[in-house]
Order: sequence, then C-alpha cells, then structure tokens
Amino acid sequence: MPRQRRGLAARRAGLGYTQERFAETVGVERSTVWRWEKGTAAPLPEQRPRIVSVLGVTPEELDDLLNETAAKDTSSPQSHVPEHPGVTSTSSWDDPDELWLQLQELQESNVGDEQLRFLEDQVPRIVAEYEHRGPVELGPVVVRARRQVHQLLRGRQTLRIRYRLHRLAGQLAGLAGYMAVNMGRFRLANVYCQEALLCATEIGDVDLQAWVWGTYSLGAYYQGDFQQAYSHAGRGRALAPQSPQSIRLLVNGQARALGKLGDRAGVEKAVGQALSLLDHHEISPELTPCLSFEPYGYARLAANAATAYVPLGDTERVLHYTGDVDTAVEQADSDWSRALVRLDVATALLRQPDPDLEHALALGTESVRICADHPIRSVWQRAHTLYGLAQRWAGDARVTEFTEVLRTWWSRPQVRDVAGGPTR
Repeated sequence: MPRQRRGLAARRAGLGYTQERFAETVGVERSTVWRWEKGTAAPLPEQRPRIVSVLGVTPEELDDLLNETAAKDTSSPQSHVPEHPGVTSTSSWDDPDELWLQLQELQESNVGDEQLRFLEDQVPRIVAEYEHRGPVELGPVVVRARRQVHQLLRGRQTLRIRYRLHRLAGQLAGLAGYMAVNMGRFRLANVYCQEALLCATEIGDVDLQAWVWGTYSLGAYYQGDFQQAYSHAGRGRALAPQSPQSIRLLVNGQARALGKLGDRAGVEKAVGQALSLLDHHEISPELTPCLSFEPYGYARLAANAATAYVPLGDTERVLHYTGDVDTAVEQADSDWSRALVRLDVATALLRQPDPDLEHALALGTESVRICADHPIRSVWQRAHTLYGLAQRWAGDARVTEFTEVLRTWWSRPQVRDVAGGPTR
C-alpha cells in the first residue's frame, strides 16, 4: 500500500504541488522540503512567511502541520527495536529516497564554472591595472569581489569548486591587505592578511601563504617595526625556503629590514641568497607589477636591494643596483617604481661623504611630479625621509624650493589619505 501522507506533505500534495515544484516555489532545495516532511528539520524563520503564503495557511496552522509531521516520524514502526535478536531492522538501512536526494546534494553548487571563471579573471585584471588606478580607486573593487565570494561560500559547492573559491577568497583578501598597506591602513591590512593566510592554509597553497607573509612584512616595515618585518619574512621563508616566492621575502622583507637595522652583513647575505635562488628558477627579468602574485625577477630584486643599501649609506651599491634596473624601470608601465628608484638614488646622494644636493633634490622633485595624482605610502615615506635629510641645508634656496614642492603635494587629499598614522 502507498504511504499515507500526513501533515506538511498532505497539505502540499492536496494543493497539487509535487515535492520538486513546491521546493522551487518556496525557494529551497528539494532535499530541504524532504527533511521538513520527514520531521528531521524545520523551516528557518525567514522561510516561514513564504511557506505560509504558498500553502494558504496561518503561521499557527503551519506549526500544526509541522508538529503532525514530526509526530508521525517519531511514531513510525520502523524505529522500533527488532523483537528477535539477530534480525536486522530496516531502520538500519538508508531510505532510498533520502539516499537519492543526498546524491543530488553532492553534485549541487550555487556557483557555476562560468561565474567562477569571471570572478577569477578579475584577479589578474586588478593586478595589471593597479599601478594606473591605485588603491583609492581599485580598493573598493577588490572589497566588492571579496564580499561576493564570501556570499557564495555560504552556499553548497562541490569540493573542486569550493577549493577554487577558497583560493580566490585568499587572493582577494591578500590584494585588499596589500592595498591597505599602501594606504597606510595597517590594522585593516593585518586583518585582511589573516583572512588570506587562513584561506591559503586551508587549501594547502604554500606559495600564497608565503606571499601573504611578505605582505605582513611590508606592513611592519612601513610602520617602522623592522625587527617584525624581518621576522614575518622569515616565517614565510620557513614554509618553502627554495620556493621562488622566497626571493621577495629575502630582498623586500629581510634585506630592507636589516638595512634599516644597520646590519650590513645581514643585507649582503640576504641579497646573495636571493640572487642564488633566482639562478635556480626561470623567471622573467622584467619588472612585474608590484601587486603581482608572481615571484620577483631580477628587476624587482635589484630595486629592493638598492633600497636595502640606502640606510647603510652605501651609495656605490645603491647606484650599482639602480643602474642595473634603470632600463627595466623606464620601460615598465610603473610610475611608482620610477618614483621610488629616483627617491632611493636621491637619498643615497645625500648620505654619501660628498653630498650632491642639487641632483638629489632634482630627483626628489621629479618623483613627486610622477606620483602627483596617485601616491602610495612608500612614495610618501621616502619623500619624507629625503625632506628630513635635506634640512641639513635648510638655508639653501634649493631646499626651500623643494620644501615648498613637498608641502603643496602633501596638502592634496590623495596624499593625506596615505599619510595616516600607523594605528589606522
């Protein structure tokens, strides 16, 4: 004999709804309706008004239907203990209908390949456009994409899709963290990096984990915590010392921090290790975008090595590495890189025994002009360092002129945005 429907199932069938059509009308999966009718789950508060409307009942009548369903389930003779030892109860086996629905659930996903590819394609596009549009314009784009991925993660996906979503979530959080550093919003950057690291660890993406530790290090460096910057980079290197990601960790993370700490031997060792590691990997020598997840090639390595030698007063090494990278920087579509290299050279020229004030201030003025409309924290900070060194010649007309250029630049809203305090 066919099973007698009672409660919710009887009301639904009496109105001519199949289980599948009812699920579609209410806006849930068919397996969810099946559980309501079995009495193993109850509708969520936000789902109840729609169910009430579709069934044409009051909220109280819906409760009665659900209670009747639950009572039927608990009184089912299938739940009784078998009378004869050794005889297996049918309740120890899966219900074929439930098994079929579970099989469908394993294949369900709230995001398809096409939608996921669209979201994934945004990452390289953001990286490529970053140095043209900057964090002020692109930051909200990244944040919106990140929120969209988080919304999707609340749904159901196959394991393959979920892996890709976690990787995408980690990349977007990492990009947001990097941009927050460039805006001087360090507390926000740390939280984004925590999220990126969690996602990368969850899926075992060691390269992404290393990249995130490099971004942690970058944030500590621009807050003036050079020991922490060194340590963060070291944690990233410990994950995969021979990974090409360690090139960035060695020169951008450790060498630059050691330079600020006055450790010449440490800088030379870190730069040497980065050069040795570069020899073991086939990496394009061209200047990659600063936001890229790709490993550093020689151009990025040399630019960061130059920065590491600036606070040590080693003008010869600074000019050596900036000379190596000069062609790549000028050919690259990167105003920030051009400005930063010029500021490094300018600072080195003022730190040498025979300072070249005129050339240094000319380079400083040119750097400010290059980044007038889209500054980042690193350009602001190095310009500020150059200004401090130039005060040794405070009475010189060239210094007065340079100071006025900087004050005009610093008064711009875009510049004030990136010059916030380290606790932001």
